[in-house]
Amino acid sequence: MRNELDVENLAKRGGQPGAMSYRNSIHIMTATLLVVGLGASARLSLPLFALACVLLLAWGFLYFWGSSKRVDISHPMQLAWLFLLTLVWIIMVPIVPISIYMLFPLFFLYLQVMPDVRGIIAVIGATSIAIASQYPNGLTVGGVMGPAVSAIVSIAIDYAFRTLWRVNNEKQELIDQLIETRSQLAETERNAGIAAERQRIAHEIHDTVAQGLSSIQMLLHVAEQEILAKDEVENPHAAALDKIRLARNTASDNLSEARAMIAALQPAALSQTSLEDALHRVTQPLLGIHFVINVDGDVRQLPMKTEATLLRIAQGAIANVAKHSEAKNCHVTLTYEENEVRLDVVDDGVGFDPEQVRAQPAGLGHIGLSALHQRARELNGEVVVESAYGQGTAVSVALPVDAN
Repeated sequence: MRNELDVENLAKRGGQPGAMSYRNSIHIMTATLLVVGLGASARLSLPLFALACVLLLAWGFLYFWGSSKRVDISHPMQLAWLFLLTLVWIIMVPIVPISIYMLFPLFFLYLQVMPDVRGIIAVIGATSIAIASQYPNGLTVGGVMGPAVSAIVSIAIDYAFRTLWRVNNEKQELIDQLIETRSQLAETERNAGIAAERQRIAHEIHDTVAQGLSSIQMLLHVAEQEILAKDEVENPHAAALDKIRLARNTASDNLSEARAMIAALQPAALSQTSLEDALHRVTQPLLGIHFVINVDGDVRQLPMKTEATLLRIAQGAIANVAKHSEAKNCHVTLTYEENEVRLDVVDDGVGFDPEQVRAQPAGLGHIGLSALHQRARELNGEVVVESAYGQGTAVSVALPVDAN
């Protein structure tokens, strides 16, 4: 009922399509009925005419005052106002028979104030009173059909407008969600673009400037050692040696600056630690799971992009373990081989059915696995996921690396 009341409040304030016309039409119809009722009362005797005027004016005042204040007062107060309107109408019908047509605005008020089964019951009750009020003068087919058809038409009109408003609300919610999703996608794409560009720049610096400076430093160091070896007794090349040392020191300083730039651009976990240390840092904040990290093979410096991709995949797999597996233990193994590096994340959790997950449309809860596969494919790698209910999960990723 709360949602229906919210719809009605929005409609009353003109926040729904056709709400203003709907409200004004009822007001115009009510004002017209009041004027007709006053005109029809002129044929009554003076005392009855005076009483009819008082009742009609009182009913009209209650109607228009309550209609202007209805949204701002509590629901019990609205029910009390509606009861008072109905009571005045019941007293007025025997005195001013034409006031039976005041049923129309009453019907709409019942359905608006009580947008549930209570409103329908109130409409049926008022219809019954209108029909019963004609009994002393004799019931006719028109006398019965008039109020009954009026009730059906009022319910149909109210239902049509309420459906229109509900559909409009649903469309507006959908539009708001689409706008929010578009903003989130734009922000995600922007962040992804920034991250990709930072990664590209860091990779370029690492493969060009840093490597070149490192080579210059080593060559100058070798040249310095050769000159020193040939001049053990005398050192006629002191000036040349000074220049070589200066060049080597400059190359060393620039190499340090280049590495600092690379560290600032690569993932934070790798900025000051090795890949193994970064894995320890990823698992350290996760409580309730015992993580064991092993490194096999000859540990060596990998290309920055490979290390960053391995770390991101490890973060995704470990996050899945923490969120979904209910595991007690998890083993993370980093294996360095001649032509590839492999990362294995194995847990003893509840497991799942990989085939069932792959059969689901993208975006239904397994986007994490899709991200792992996507990251591996970017470096011509492969991700294998093995799991079964009650038997834990094993995620293995292999990335090719240059043996040199």
